[in-house]
Amino acid sequence: MFSFFKKAKRFAEPLDKKVFTTIYVMKENSPITLITHELDGDWQFVGDEPAGDYKKTCMVVCLEHIIDYDKSVLDIADMPKGYQATRKTRKHKWEVVKIEYSDEEIAEMGFICSQCGELHKEIPMAYNAEAPYAYYGLSPNEADKRCAKDEEVCVIDKADFYVKGTLHIPVDGRENFCWTVWAKISKEDFERSEEVWDDENRILEQPYPGTLATQLHVYPDSLGLAVKVRTQKPGTRPEIEVMEADHPLFFEQESGIDMERVTSFARQLLYAH
Repeated sequence: MFSFFKKAKRFAEPLDKKVFTTIYVMKENSPITLITHELDGDWQFVGDEPAGDYKKTCMVVCLEHIIDYDKSVLDIADMPKGYQATRKTRKHKWEVVKIEYSDEEIAEMGFICSQCGELHKEIPMAYNAEAPYAYYGLSPNEADKRCAKDEEVCVIDKADFYVKGTLHIPVDGRENFCWTVWAKISKEDFERSEEVWDDENRILEQPYPGTLATQLHVYPDSLGLAVKVRTQKPGTRPEIEVMEADHPLFFEQESGIDMERVTSFARQLLYAH
């Protein structure tokens, strides 16, 4: 049997999803004339009243309450993110258009990925390696038997010695992006670093030569890059300085990067693009 009734649309979100509206809609029976589906996934259902003091007029309710109040919102339940629907009165049909965000508004929400088209909220300014690369090649049982490790140092087989440090990169000449990485140093330098661990004068130590022991996947092979490990004051991790001038990591540490480069790190490391 054929049905001549149009199948009602449904929101992809659960009915208990929190959405934004106003006291005018929920308490004064004001008609909903503007619906926005923001890039970050939020929905807003508001009327023509001036926003005024947003803290006083805004309400957060369940999506189900909005549908119960005005079932015509189901007509735009499939409206994509980044679009809005408007109408003059309850009797008029919804008109859907794309929201024209400013660059500043998008920056506040996150970034639009050029590969998947989605908005991602997080743009980290630092990434942390929990252990040297060699550590991850060991099974848990092997690691327990062969490694002595804490948050700042690691020794494998009493032969390979690692310290944790920070590799800073200037961003747009203002702030620093930070890779928290591991460097492999000699036994003698490792023992010296342990000896002066709490010494206020340890910042005067000559840099320890070493090699990078963290694979940074946004660069060509970074394992084994020659580095200098510069001891800082007690309580502060060593600074890691890349020494190989033909590697892009050296160039970026010297010359800096822009926020688009930082965003590209997030695309690859957090969102697997």
